[in-house]
Amino acid sequence: MTAPRVRPDDADVRPLLDELDAWVAAGSQATLWWRDDDCIEPTAALDRMIGLSATYKVPLGLAVIPAHAKPALADRLAGEPTVAVLLHGFAHINHAGRGERAAEFGAHRPVATRVAEISDGWQRLAYLPRRLPVFVPPWNRYDSDIAAGAARVGIHVISAFGPRRSLSSGVVEANCHCDIISWKTTRAFTGVTKSVAMIVEHLAARRNGRAAKDEVTGVLSHHLDHDEGCWTFLDTLFGLTHAHPGARWVSPAHLTARTPT
Repeated sequence: MTAPRVRPDDADVRPLLDELDAWVAAGSQATLWWRDDDCIEPTAALDRMIGLSATYKVPLGLAVIPAHAKPALADRLAGEPTVAVLLHGFAHINHAGRGERAAEFGAHRPVATRVAEISDGWQRLAYLPRRLPVFVPPWNRYDSDIAAGAARVGIHVISAFGPRRSLSSGVVEANCHCDIISWKTTRAFTGVTKSVAMIVEHLAARRNGRAAKDEVTGVLSHHLDHDEGCWTFLDTLFGLTHAHPGARWVSPAHLTARTPT
């Protein structure tokens, strides 16, 4: 295993280690999960990401766009037990109006149309190994009116971004809380300080009762858009948390196992 590129005593990562220490002092362990969006085919970037997952034994939820996914992806993932496949929208097309925030599954089209695309997309990914009934809406936006239909077609979890919402019909949210890319500014790595702060904010909220303690803290990446700062941070994050008794990375399957029937 490679050593993390940031030392535990570096000021930028110290808040994370302090927070994990607090979990240990409370006799508990913080759970985290990793989601990566926009996959369609094998690439060098995908290889690099799978390498991190395998090296640090950090399970990966790979959100795949069903309308564009290539058959070669199945062969690439076949021997990678730490990687699970999630359903990432349908075609990653923006249906929002001019001046609105981008969304493929917002309330811009009939519910039946959107649910039909979820069902179609779910079936299209059936050839991929370790497919999980987790729907990831593109741009992390969707209207909750799809929840009942999603449940009917076999989707039990919706993963967006931020504090989880309560949904009906046996579907739960399992979101991410740290996006390592600053999409609104540089479209590059958001920086160690900000990334750590986002993770710590949610972990502290869980530990202090301001968020549900069982709401797993999610880290979001986009391997096709990474600069070196993104790769270095993930290497650092996984290295530090792997060695800390206060942290545990859980599989996306853990999220589906906790959904109501």
